[in-house]
Amino acid sequence: MKNKVFNWLKTKKDDPVCDASYKVRLVEGIFEPAESADVLLSLLNYKIKFHSVQLLNLQENDGKNLEQSEKRIEELKLAKKKVTDLVLDARNDGLVLDIQSTITITPKPREETP
Repeated sequence: MKNKVFNWLKTKKDDPVCDASYKVRLVEGIFEPAESADVLLSLLNYKIKFHSVQLLNLQENDGKNLEQSEKRIEELKLAKKKVTDLVLDARNDGLVLDIQSTITITPKPREETP
């Protein structure tokens, strides 16, 4: 971690790419079903809200990429339904949930960004 931070600090602002990627352990551990619901549904609800706001902004501005944003919102809503079902099943069966989630962040030049 120290080397990555040091490399980041010494990277010039005008450098187009920083070679280092960074991993964040966002969620890790064993959770009761109610705790799992709090963590996972909060994340999914936030992402749905984020994409909904983006969709509204796209509609107001240029109207491009509406289909992509709508598709992402539907994917997230489906994931929310599946997570809800999984949590309810775990609760009903007296189980706990092992959740592991890591986010990898890698800087890239703008022309490679979709």
